[in-house]
Amino acid sequence: MVLVTGATGILGRVITLELIKKGRLVRACKRPGSDLSDVRNSYRFYTSESNFFFDKIEWINLDFNNYQSLCVLLKDVEEVYHCAAKVSFDPRDREEVLETGIVSTRNLLRACREMCVKKFLFVSSAAVLSINKKNMELQINNNYNIDKTYSPYIISKYISEKMVWHACQKGLNTVIINPGMIIGSGNWKKGNSQMIDVFVRSRFTFSGGTSCVDVRDVARIAVSLMEKNIFGERFCIASENVLYKDLSAKIRRMIGLKKPIVCPKTLLKTLKPLRMILGMIDHKAKFLTDENIEFVSERQFYDSKKLKNRIPCSFYSVAESIRFHYGNYLTYKANETKNEDSREVLYEAD
Repeated sequence: MVLVTGATGILGRVITLELIKKGRLVRACKRPGSDLSDVRNSYRFYTSESNFFFDKIEWINLDFNNYQSLCVLLKDVEEVYHCAAKVSFDPRDREEVLETGIVSTRNLLRACREMCVKKFLFVSSAAVLSINKKNMELQINNNYNIDKTYSPYIISKYISEKMVWHACQKGLNTVIINPGMIIGSGNWKKGNSQMIDVFVRSRFTFSGGTSCVDVRDVARIAVSLMEKNIFGERFCIASENVLYKDLSAKIRRMIGLKKPIVCPKTLLKTLKPLRMILGMIDHKAKFLTDENIEFVSERQFYDSKKLKNRIPCSFYSVAESIRFHYGNYLTYKANETKNEDSREVLYEAD
């Protein structure tokens, strides 16, 4: 039996599908009230037998704060893929992002050791690879606030990685993956899927850049690392390094929109004091915090050289990923519009 946390997320759902297609028994974790129809519908983009595979999944509600229930869920589980995380750059979610990422990992690792789980894969972030450890430790020791150099999401991943390494030293077989920005389908209103919508809704973009990777590649590689019993290491997973302006241009070009306008770091810092007012004009303005400005203005580029030296792997290009997943996004938006029109017709009929 395999346990997947965050199984309704953009990556967790595809890892779950990959395991099910291999004939594995999967216990998929979700929050109460999660939209499973979104997961089912997104599987149509990845397989012609979406309903067949979806119906094989054992869905369960998971409360990371209830240690006893964690142990019960881990009964008969040999492998865990820990994908759950709160992904948000909204300053109002700061405490929730830290709490969700750190507490969930700590409690899950403890339960895994108690229940004799054999394998544990942790999904981190490529952004962790470029941090200054001295500055990070200083920020952590000062209640995460000094200079606010790093976002709460990155802080949570950094601390979680330390806990995973500690569990590895205590005897749990662990491996960490550090994917770049994941391009995927489904879960459109949350996480990295918001990036596609942001590039379309606003012409303004940022001066930095990032490493991108297709969700299908990340899922396939995650499962392969566990199958090959590669533990005690972490692997960056990245297909290509791209500037945000180029990524935005690729997406906007597909639907005939004008080229993006780049906002330099100096301009973002100048506008930061006005973020609440500007947020009424452009929703992205509310994210103008110190750590977010640093994040979107830096060129955080990585490669998969270490990974390629360990296992055979190939990647979808960014252009291929955008064509596939943005095409799926357009299908989703068209269906959403059609459903809204149907509701209006029914309302008028009443």
